[in-house]
Amino acid sequence: MTTPAKRVFNFSAGPAMLPLEVLEASAKALIDYNSKGFGIAECSHRGKEFDGVIDEAITRTKSLLGLGDTHDVLFLQGGATQLFTTIPMNFANGPVDYLVSGEWSQKAAKAAQAAGAKVNIVANTEASNFDHSTAEKDWKLTNDAAYLHVCSNETVHGHRLAAWPKHPNLVVDASSEFMARPHPVKDAALVYAGAQKNLGPAGVVVAIVRKDWYARIPKSVPGLWNFQKQAEAKSMINTPPTFGIYILLETFRWLEKQGGLAAIEQVNEQKAAAIYSAIDNSNGYYKGTVTVNEQRSRMNITFKLPNEEITDVMIKDAAKQGLVALKGYRTVGGIRASTYNAMPLEGAKALASFMTDFAKKNG
Repeated sequence: MTTPAKRVFNFSAGPAMLPLEVLEASAKALIDYNSKGFGIAECSHRGKEFDGVIDEAITRTKSLLGLGDTHDVLFLQGGATQLFTTIPMNFANGPVDYLVSGEWSQKAAKAAQAAGAKVNIVANTEASNFDHSTAEKDWKLTNDAAYLHVCSNETVHGHRLAAWPKHPNLVVDASSEFMARPHPVKDAALVYAGAQKNLGPAGVVVAIVRKDWYARIPKSVPGLWNFQKQAEAKSMINTPPTFGIYILLETFRWLEKQGGLAAIEQVNEQKAAAIYSAIDNSNGYYKGTVTVNEQRSRMNITFKLPNEEITDVMIKDAAKQGLVALKGYRTVGGIRASTYNAMPLEGAKALASFMTDFAKKNG
């Protein structure tokens, strides 16, 4: 198998870069799976070959997250957007609380309202362009809420919840930090994550559902959107994205080889520290968009330059150095460097060095 002589450092927020080892193993399986004479994308989702894939993917997910039999692992379609649309259909059997801390949690709250749920916004930082998340002590929670929904890492605005809140019925959109650090998933009722950040290609979303929640689901919810029915069918009510799930399995194997989530978190902290240091030591040339330091995302590092014209110059100059996909989200502008698990420390250091040199040259 031929591999490219040189790969760029891809800072895309998603779909994002994947470990080369994962890509190579997946490419091999795509052509010939376990010497069967056919590729993994060519076998039936009802056959023993794919049944083995999904069983192993479930087992490795639980192992990495420290989960027991209290939760089911689902591999669904439609991305996080479909999940935050179907979650209230299944589980909003009463008022629901939403923390609005950025673009995606805001969309989730609006989707719940559209689904007919009685939504209480516990806090909203839109007025300050989501430059932080409201401190937990200031949330206006509902006493009898069916659940509390939070986005643990806001991809667009570059901040995170340093610790997940404690709540008996916690729902977490963890898309852009899933498996980038140890998560208290066993203490949550439902956790979901689009795969195209840290785990694999677009087209798969992982959902971790606490089994005691199934009793809440109205009988009127169609099977395709019903979490219990999907769990009973092992995520295969309809044909699942088989090759996408296989790539997730290869990523889980890779994560275990790295030492698991605690080990990968240490590397992620080093990557973020290198880039934040370049921001903080630029004498104000770079300005981070997050005002609370402990809330700064380790996955999506967002900052601005003096103006958008010089920002465009930086993006073009960085690309010439093999540092690509740095343009900020369209509603925010500036720079966004996404340093998911597959980004090596070398890439983060290369960006930090480039930033320092660019600021000296243009500041």
